[in-house]
Amino acid sequence: MKNTEFYIGWMPKAPEGFAKQVRKTLFVLFPLALIVGLVLASFQKKFSTANFEFGKSTEVKGIYFNSPMPMLKVLNGKDIWGNTSYTTIPLVGYGKHGAETAIMELEKEKNVSFNNKELTLKGTLLYSDGKTLLQVSKEEDPVINIGKDADVSLMQGQTELGIQTIRGEIIDPKCYFGVMKPGEGKVHRDCAIRCILGGIPPVLKVMNEKGEKNYYLLVGPNGEKMNEVVQDYVAEPVEMEARVVQQDDWVILYVKDKSIKRISAISLYKSQSQSASCVSSCMK
Repeated sequence: MKNTEFYIGWMPKAPEGFAKQVRKTLFVLFPLALIVGLVLASFQKKFSTANFEFGKSTEVKGIYFNSPMPMLKVLNGKDIWGNTSYTTIPLVGYGKHGAETAIMELEKEKNVSFNNKELTLKGTLLYSDGKTLLQVSKEEDPVINIGKDADVSLMQGQTELGIQTIRGEIIDPKCYFGVMKPGEGKVHRDCAIRCILGGIPPVLKVMNEKGEKNYYLLVGPNGEKMNEVVQDYVAEPVEMEARVVQQDDWVILYVKDKSIKRISAISLYKSQSQSASCVSSCMK
């Protein structure tokens, strides 16, 4: 470009030297901008596939159990080996509350214990990553039908996976599986703590080196609630020792007393515990 060339925006055509320099600059900047955009996009989290069927009521029929937390055991049919298959659906209450108080009030109102009975409930489904929860309806009576006592042998569908050390992040499942996006991490920590202290069962999210996720319901060593125990560790990388029990499509961790400790975020993915891989294979 010659030093004598000068371009004013309202001119119909730029001087040749000036136009040539602009073309060269754009030729360099355009692919550079494209590369930067792709790099930045690769570091972004994927959009959550979690769903909360807000405003839609669904009736779910199953066997109700109140231990270690309120849940429905729903018949799925037969698995590939011809065995009866079940899905366990944990129950949560309306807002930032667990389902325990709501169920107790309904039992008192109906003058009957729901435990180990065939029960049809109406509520709102939450689901993601193959896990399903049911928010018990608040506006109207959620109990559609109370059936007969179930076969006690249904409770025997548990598999002991031994004592294991497991690393992950403690989340509140109601927000994570659909109500909030994002429903995890530091940005959601305060909300998650309030939900867990409100009675929603805490869950440990575990991710292995391949990015595969597993989810573990957390209870105390004897099946007692540990919502208050975990409140200081929510949304942080943690490690814990627990007795691991598989129940249908969920895994329950009976966490040893005072075994939860903070770890670095990097160590979450360095060497995952046996249970992460074991559960993946056991669930197939």
